[in-house]
Amino acid sequence: MGRSPSSAPLLSVHGVSKHFGRVQALADVDLRFHAGEIHAILGENGAGKSTLMNAIYGLIALDAGTVRMRGDAVRFRTPSEARRAGIGMVHQDFALVDALSVAENLALGLSRTSRLWWNRRRVCDAARRLAGDIGFDLGDLDAPAGSLAVGARQRLEIVKALAHDPTVLILDEPTAVLTPAETAQLFRVLQNLRSRGTAILFITHKLREVMEVADRVTVMRRGRVVAEAARAEVTPTQLAGLMVGALPPARNRRGHRAASDGSPQLRIECLSVAGERGPPALRDVNLEVRAGEIFGIAGVDGNGQSELFEVLTGLRRPAGGTVVVGGHRLTQFHPAAAIAAGIAHVPPDRRRQSVVGQMSLRENAVLNRVLLRRLARGPFLHPAASRRVARELVERYAIVADSLEAPATTLSGGNLQRLIVARALAVEPRLLVAFNPTRGLDVAAARAVYDAFDAALQRGAAVLLISTDLDEILEMSDRVAVLYRGCLSAALHAPVSTEQLGLMMAGAQ
Repeated sequence: MGRSPSSAPLLSVHGVSKHFGRVQALADVDLRFHAGEIHAILGENGAGKSTLMNAIYGLIALDAGTVRMRGDAVRFRTPSEARRAGIGMVHQDFALVDALSVAENLALGLSRTSRLWWNRRRVCDAARRLAGDIGFDLGDLDAPAGSLAVGARQRLEIVKALAHDPTVLILDEPTAVLTPAETAQLFRVLQNLRSRGTAILFITHKLREVMEVADRVTVMRRGRVVAEAARAEVTPTQLAGLMVGALPPARNRRGHRAASDGSPQLRIECLSVAGERGPPALRDVNLEVRAGEIFGIAGVDGNGQSELFEVLTGLRRPAGGTVVVGGHRLTQFHPAAAIAAGIAHVPPDRRRQSVVGQMSLRENAVLNRVLLRRLARGPFLHPAASRRVARELVERYAIVADSLEAPATTLSGGNLQRLIVARALAVEPRLLVAFNPTRGLDVAAARAVYDAFDAALQRGAAVLLISTDLDEILEMSDRVAVLYRGCLSAALHAPVSTEQLGLMMAGAQ
């Protein structure tokens, strides 16, 4: 168990406030974080959690208030200054340099002096040892970070943050795209760091994780602290109520039509995709998804999920096989052909693959070929129509933003995810391909996404759900299959046990 909260805090914030335009992201926040303690910070999307962490880490400047380390006031102007003071951070939206290799990104986590004298072999050996201690596989250290799947990028972020042995470790949704085994390994590392006196600030929406590893819990709403307690003093239901006001009712799976009732919206036969290096990424994949069905695909990241997503969304040409959508065979594989076939998608990496950061919320809300055609007047976009559509999506999905004209970069990760899901469903697709669609969403927002999926199913759509979150797969799916080394298992009808799915993810068929 962590240190007594009555001891002097290692890190504290006093009266901190921050505005983004008319939105008050933080309002007079006071918090204390102690050495040898895992302190979970909870809250709905836009509650101010990431803003607070980014301010501590030197990424944004506060409007008011003080940050103290060991009792001394500090104001970090850059993340480098924060790292030199002993603070490490794993970001919700990855802070990697895509053009640099895995090893070079790890070197950026070193001190300025160490970087001047860095030795590639020393950095790689240290990285492999650290990753091995955690139980992570970093793969090819010469691979560009931009080429990595989202799970591999998350693993790299965590190793990079741990590389300089921080005394304060900030984790912003670190398990969102990790497998259960990787999450368990990470928690063992956190418990070891706690025993050595590290203060760990842990942002998550997964209440089960809070109850497993946290010593203390703080709940934020609308930029304010609304509760703080020892983890043993609260229940998951109480925490959910504090986060979002009330725990949404459990989803009724029986509302789905049986998989055999609907006509096939997606049929894949003998699909193969060449690997970047070595064996094929996909091998003779056969799959059928019917109208009114959610078909879940689980698997350890890097077993062909990204390649399947890219084929279906027109970003990659298969080496062989056929793809039939709504009874029509795809003969061309590019985004326009996928959209024309009635496919919409939710990509795995929202910032890199889904939005143009400097464009407004309004512009990003209609940044879809189908919507643009509906709203265009000749070659020009009709501003009033785009505002109407954007406003409808913001209201329907409870997206929190300064205004419709606010740049997408100002939205929190969870609110950005809501926008992406809203846009994908606004076109009423025949097939929705969703990759980690509720990543970073609070319990109420995730439920809203699930309800929107159900509404699409009632219209006759089909959903192919690719997710590294087993809880999501098991809750949402009517049938489930596992991708392992590019091969797809036989489909299992729900309910499926976590144990069975875990064995299949490890290669047992």
